[in-house]
Amino acid sequence: MLTGILCLVGFLFLHVGEAVKRFKKTHLTADDCEAIAQSREGSSSLTEPLSQRRMSRDVNRGLYPTHRTKKQQGGTGFANILQPEGSVREHYSVCLANAETSLYPGVSWTERSAGEPRHRSPRLRACRPTQEHGQIKQEHSRIKQELDDMEIEPIPDARYGLLGTRNWDVPQGSIDKLPTEVLRRIFAFLPVTDLYQSLSLVCHSWRQIVSDPLFIPWKKLYHRYVMKEDTALHSVGQLLERYAIRKEQEGCMVGLIRCVSAIHTSPNVDPSAVLQSLKSHHLFPKAVICIASKVPHLQSSPQSMWAIVAAMALFSDGVRDIQKLMACLRRRSSTLSFVDVTETLYCLATLLYAMRERDIAITNRIHYNIFYCLYLMENDSVTTEALTHEQQRILNHKIERGQRVKIMAFAGTGKTSTLIKYAEKFADLSFLYVTFNKAVAERGKSVFPKNVTCKTFHSLAFGSVGKLYKEKGKLNFSKLSAYSVSFLIQNRQGQSLFIRGKTVKQTLENFFASSDEEISEEHAPIWFKNTHGMRQAVTLEEKRINVQEAKDIWYNMKKLDGDAEKKYKITCDGYLKLWQLSKPQLTGYDAIFVDEAQDCTPAIVDIVLSQPCGIILVGDPHQQIYTFRGAVNTLYTVPHTHVYYLTQSFRFGPEIAYVGATILDVCKRIRNKTLVGGNQEGDVRGSTEGKITILSRSNFNVFEDAVRLTGRARPIRIHVIGGLGRFGLSKIHDIWKLYQPADERERSNLVIDDPFIKRWEETRGFVGLKEYAEHIDDKELEVKIAIVEKYKERIPELVQKIESSHVSREALADYLIGTVHQAKGLEFDTVLLADDFVKVPCASGDQQRTSRFSVDMYPEDEWNLLYVAVTRAKKCLLMSKSLEHVLALAREYFLRVELMSEAAKEGTAVTCSMSHCQQTLQSSSGLAVKKLPLIHVRPFRSPLRSPVVASRYPPRHGAPRACAIPFRNRDVFPSCPCRLRGGFALWPFLASALGRENLTERSRERVLAGSPGHRSSALRLCSQGL
Repeated sequence: MLTGILCLVGFLFLHVGEAVKRFKKTHLTADDCEAIAQSREGSSSLTEPLSQRRMSRDVNRGLYPTHRTKKQQGGTGFANILQPEGSVREHYSVCLANAETSLYPGVSWTERSAGEPRHRSPRLRACRPTQEHGQIKQEHSRIKQELDDMEIEPIPDARYGLLGTRNWDVPQGSIDKLPTEVLRRIFAFLPVTDLYQSLSLVCHSWRQIVSDPLFIPWKKLYHRYVMKEDTALHSVGQLLERYAIRKEQEGCMVGLIRCVSAIHTSPNVDPSAVLQSLKSHHLFPKAVICIASKVPHLQSSPQSMWAIVAAMALFSDGVRDIQKLMACLRRRSSTLSFVDVTETLYCLATLLYAMRERDIAITNRIHYNIFYCLYLMENDSVTTEALTHEQQRILNHKIERGQRVKIMAFAGTGKTSTLIKYAEKFADLSFLYVTFNKAVAERGKSVFPKNVTCKTFHSLAFGSVGKLYKEKGKLNFSKLSAYSVSFLIQNRQGQSLFIRGKTVKQTLENFFASSDEEISEEHAPIWFKNTHGMRQAVTLEEKRINVQEAKDIWYNMKKLDGDAEKKYKITCDGYLKLWQLSKPQLTGYDAIFVDEAQDCTPAIVDIVLSQPCGIILVGDPHQQIYTFRGAVNTLYTVPHTHVYYLTQSFRFGPEIAYVGATILDVCKRIRNKTLVGGNQEGDVRGSTEGKITILSRSNFNVFEDAVRLTGRARPIRIHVIGGLGRFGLSKIHDIWKLYQPADERERSNLVIDDPFIKRWEETRGFVGLKEYAEHIDDKELEVKIAIVEKYKERIPELVQKIESSHVSREALADYLIGTVHQAKGLEFDTVLLADDFVKVPCASGDQQRTSRFSVDMYPEDEWNLLYVAVTRAKKCLLMSKSLEHVLALAREYFLRVELMSEAAKEGTAVTCSMSHCQQTLQSSSGLAVKKLPLIHVRPFRSPLRSPVVASRYPPRHGAPRACAIPFRNRDVFPSCPCRLRGGFALWPFLASALGRENLTERSRERVLAGSPGHRSSALRLCSQGL
């Protein structure tokens, strides 16, 4: 990014050079350039090209190219250079002031469109009175004759200029020769990270620019405040107090407007021109009404310009509205500079962020919109490789022996492509890429360059240890089960054999995942479920017994000979543990890429960190969903020498990114790093595009989705993510066979194929299997049993339908279904979120529906599952009602400002949305608030109905109750039975007309078809408030 920005000057000279490449030009010496740079005209031409001083002479006199003469066209390169240090003869001057009034009446010179030519002599001559044309023509002919007689060297190349070369190898100037003001303008485009960590380290003069308190003060204050720097916290705190922006102050938003309007404005800024540029924005009339009513003393002052900008930002629906606002402010007709615009937005972002930190009731959406736009603007790459500044910083770091580098990558941020580019850049180094998933490793072999070896951890362990056990027939490719372990332990009084089998199994699994060399009591579980399903603590004596039995099993597992019956077969995790204990050395590599590092077990961490080469750990700590397998969040626990972040996702646009960022904000309290996406379109309110993927938390819900889809009259092709084999349909069918009476199995010749299920046929049957699943708390087995108990005699038919409707290729399917665990690492056009994730209750204003709810009640894995599910979507996300409640915890209720004149266009009276309040709003009332329609998924019980039929649930809680009272000149609502509750800070500006509309079946079908018309029909203000 830094390179791209600093090449801005070179880019300008490149295009100028290409334009004048065929013409002659006199070169300025280094001394000439230095003199011009120190002059007022020289520096202002670069820093303020659109606000030059008016004068009788053309300020660019002598800088225009002229056509080469025939005499000069015969020259070649530097062979005909006669006066390398010669000066340029002057062109005739043009009166810009007269040209401005005669060519563009009523419009400033700076208001020309981007495509308007700057210097065309026929137009410029029009600024002179007609009687002067003859004199000008005569003077021009004389000057042209003198210039034609001069021998002036041609342009050496297209890139020659201030940063170009004279003989293609000797520099004529460098960036440190640029005036300080030019450097300040260039540096203002850069992210703060690059300013502090890169530019300030280049030289003392650049450090002085970056540390100058007057250089982008709001931008630096915002980032310092986010990092919780003491002086920044104090400064912003004083600012909030000065303008009465406090939690208990109902009119605190007026204070925010006043604070923003007090921003220093350059004398060159024309407020009337800025307001004229803003008129094309659809939020402008709403902001004008708001400011005229709430802060009338600003109406006639230049401060009203910033006040209106602040109000438009507060009324923004999404990122697109802020982008349009920035586009209006940066038009040529606006006299604002780039720094003026960004500093104002950073001022808003700082205040909004601080308000949320102080628990002032304001939606996080407004701050997110502003931050998102600023991020995209600062990190917009113009390089051919399209690398973000975050990726470029990683590529600028060459890994050294002994270094431990962490790359914290959010979902869809291109971590794999970054590693590919890294390996390509450092082609002289040899890399080992290791991951957990075999399919990912195989894909890596086809995308990584030849200097990268792709393996899984288990494949490395198998090549060293596992193959020895396979040759002896002592390798068990399945995982340990409580049932199999129960046959290897002694039956002791006091505990069920299966329960003891599970505790011993857990002890072994904890040991396999650890970095320890011996099994100890630390590996034994601390509680278990007794035969009554109650949690019970494990006594010290039981721990000692469990540890001893686990040691006995492990001892026999490790033996390669002497076990005639082969009962103690080693598992995949077992030989991985043996490999770890052997202290392997992965020689021949300069560095190791560890993908999905958040899912590493301590055993794997021990292997990786014991290597002498460089280590690069890559992953997303918020996608850790395998703690039940012993995974620890390596990205948090392992010390590092360097850490980098990838926060910009290439997968989705701002709408989906906002939902993901809010989950991290509300549920995990992550605010110092914000997930952002790209500029692509997306939707979270009910639209669909492409194939629909239904993601669930559990396999039970996946099976029900499959039943509903395959039970429709029209044949539906489905694809189960991960395949039917992993889904376990055959096992469900075998459990159903076990569920049948013994005589029915014999009469119908029902043969159970699964060896584990078949064992129960010979003992206690279905009842015994169910008790076993409950006692050992086997969730996967319990789900399959629950499916059989629910559908009973329909199981064979449903299994047959699902198998016949299933297609192995995703491209051939109508719908994709699966769990989040199966979908991790994948992406889909439209994701429909099932309702079996964490249940978040509705919130009413600032008070939660139940004081017993807290995000801390649930383990972090549950919120990570929700985050992973949301971030699988590329274009559209169909939210569950519970997910909408998560957004409500961030005070995002999807309420937007509406002009009353627009709401009452149909001529019908608009009344308060509350059933007990019948106040009527007139079209002249000003503003009202409207709830945007959200399309949710209603879980139908009937298998003949599709689960993706959309319905907009009637809002019940979800937002503060409010009265549809006209917008008036007051800071708070008047006394009213349905007066706003909860102190939502934005509403003292607004009146509320919150409504709902039940969609018809036809409307729902249009939603499924992706019809864009479904929203307008649901935007009416009508009865029943929130």
